[in-house]
Amino acid sequence: MKKNILLLFIIVLCLTSFISAQSEFTLGPTIGINFTSYNGKDANQLGNLSSKTGLYIGGFFNYHFAEMFALQPELAFTMKGADATMSSEGYNFNLTYTDNYIEIPVLLKFYIPIEGARTIKPELFAGPVFGFNVAANYEISSTNFNQTSDASSTTKGFDFGLAFGGGVGFLVGTGVLDFSLRYTYGLSSIDNSGANLSVTNGAFSIIANYGFSL
Repeated sequence: MKKNILLLFIIVLCLTSFISAQSEFTLGPTIGINFTSYNGKDANQLGNLSSKTGLYIGGFFNYHFAEMFALQPELAFTMKGADATMSSEGYNFNLTYTDNYIEIPVLLKFYIPIEGARTIKPELFAGPVFGFNVAANYEISSTNFNQTSDASSTTKGFDFGLAFGGGVGFLVGTGVLDFSLRYTYGLSSIDNSGANLSVTNGAFSIIANYGFSL
């Protein structure tokens, strides 16, 4: 019995040492720019859509649990929506749809090894994104006319999507400066109007972050 306990203790000690040696933790700020619009078979009912520019800002935690893999959850404020044009009874209207979210992406990262390059870390990543709508409105404007209306009641409070992309990290000082391109594809309709429309978010993002080692 004592031998088994001793053996178990040695195994646990070895695993702990191995995990400690292989693991690396970083956290830091994230900032980026979004180019967003709507997808889905009913998105064209919102007008002739074009992309809208918005802010992506927040923070992240990176758990580098293996040589080529890491888990990176994030918490961010992100601005989504779309611009559009519409014609009715001979009048042309410009529309701006604004949807702001608190998002939680949970990304699995794969680091591509480059022989002899220790200061450069190319990466691919993918993972689910959980979004919580904090503001929704639309603005209609034309010649001598402008009106902004709240759209919170017709926009679902929860959004779910999939993010994927790639980037490259550079060792700078004691941390990592990372630049990435990301597309977030909405998997659930954001329409809550009762018309059962299929309208989903889509966002292409250019993101930079700096991770401080723990």
